[in-house]
Amino acid sequence: MTAKLETAMEQIEIATGVLVVGGGMTGVATALEVARQGYPVTLIEAGEKVGPAAESRPRTGLPDARRLQDMAARLAQTDGIEVLTATRLDAAAGVAGDFKVWLSTAEDVLERRVGAIVVATEFDTAPLYDGYGLTPGGAVIGQSELEQRLAGDPGSFSGKTVAFVAGFAQSGNPMVMQRIFHCVKALQDAGAAGVYVYVGDLKVADDGLEREYRTGRDRGAIYFKLKEAPAIAASGAQVVIGFHDPVVRQQIEVTADCLVVEESLGVGAQCADLAAILRIDIGPRGFLQSDNIYRFPVATNREGIFVAGASREVRSLPWALADARNAALQVAEVLGDGTRLVPRDKAVVDIGKCTFCLTCYRCCPHGAIYWLSENKPVISPVACQACGICASECPMDAIQIGGFTDDLIRGQIAAKLAQVNGDPAIVAFCCQNSALPAGEMAATFRMSVPAGLRTIQVPCAGKIDLQYILDAFVSGADGVLVMACHPGNCKSERGNTYASWRVEDAQRLIAGAGLEPERLRFATLAANMGTDFKAIVVDMDQKIRELGKSRLH
Repeated sequence: MTAKLETAMEQIEIATGVLVVGGGMTGVATALEVARQGYPVTLIEAGEKVGPAAESRPRTGLPDARRLQDMAARLAQTDGIEVLTATRLDAAAGVAGDFKVWLSTAEDVLERRVGAIVVATEFDTAPLYDGYGLTPGGAVIGQSELEQRLAGDPGSFSGKTVAFVAGFAQSGNPMVMQRIFHCVKALQDAGAAGVYVYVGDLKVADDGLEREYRTGRDRGAIYFKLKEAPAIAASGAQVVIGFHDPVVRQQIEVTADCLVVEESLGVGAQCADLAAILRIDIGPRGFLQSDNIYRFPVATNREGIFVAGASREVRSLPWALADARNAALQVAEVLGDGTRLVPRDKAVVDIGKCTFCLTCYRCCPHGAIYWLSENKPVISPVACQACGICASECPMDAIQIGGFTDDLIRGQIAAKLAQVNGDPAIVAFCCQNSALPAGEMAATFRMSVPAGLRTIQVPCAGKIDLQYILDAFVSGADGVLVMACHPGNCKSERGNTYASWRVEDAQRLIAGAGLEPERLRFATLAANMGTDFKAIVVDMDQKIRELGKSRLH
């Protein structure tokens, strides 16, 4: 196996300010945690106030809203935090350690230079009246409206009967149930005559929810777990909820003074715009984090930009506060003391070869490439993750990656193939994040692999140039394997995709040269799949033995 070469380092200065986007519970907590680390913070909120008022509804539930008020009070007393309300992020440029952001207020556009950005927006809610065929008004209200009434005048529910319906218009969600449990307790404390909960799926898989459910039930709340939504008839100031109970074999009806309808919890309205401005990937449900193991808990595809709380997933308060702490720790790791040691040759651009085609800028999954005023491309040594996608996509070969230059890799191919005697020669290009450790695991456990196997380490499968594959065949390989991360698990997001495209191109080329396309194979692995590594290379060896030696040698 090949080890990455050591390289000369240099120290650079970076900005230490931090922009936090969002003034709800996660944004306030993040600002406090980052300020505690000693970094100046600019907190922006699109609404008029931060804290509970930053959210159009107290969507975190009654106890959480009170806790958030306390956090907002601490915010005002903490030095080093600039709070800008009625402010939006209009544009952003630059890279980790040197971001420029433009913030629009009601009166002006402000410019700030920051080293890191944390997006901590809140989720949006919407009562699911249509899912139950109901019209809001009278005795039918949404969860948020109930929370507002309980926060303002809980005594108005004394002697009243209140019913909840949840889990039929959408899949069950622990956050939905948490809000119901909080309201059940508040209603019981206010002297409600009865509390009924009609639920399709009682989700309690979060800290303390099982306890809250049992406490409310023991105090008299009645839960009906049903397979389908109950029949609901709203009439003036009351609502009748009924269903057929198969145990007692009769219709059970409850007349309630108030029916509370569950609410959807979805991605915030700002998220799509923020993703475009910050060039960060969106996950399958629209949240600002791709479903990639390398991104959890708070990272994005861009160094120095983090997501926390409901900007990346619907989160309860304890989880959101954990995200805030994690984001602050990640910010500190990026910014340090305002200086950073970086490799001099992490990614080097030969300006003489560069034709300014913008290919590298478009394909960089980390947003690490920018342009100087004199039309010179620059690859940030802080933001660059040395995956090599840009180097292999560059049509002029104007970019080289330190420790993985074209000359070095092509030299290794020739040298390793020269050592094969007799057995079918197989070159396996191995991503250092997945296939390489899988191969090392196979070696550690002494799994039998073909004698003619020769591995070439690459920083990411996206660095496997089409020319490397062709060089391997010309230099004596009977077969070539390109081994990448599983879909969705590539550290560089799309390196495995680029690699698979190049394999398809190379298969067409070698077929035109008279070689069987089966001599080239693309495979995906995880780092702990040593057994699968062995199975893939053994199967390839068997296929090559069936095909015979390459016609090129």
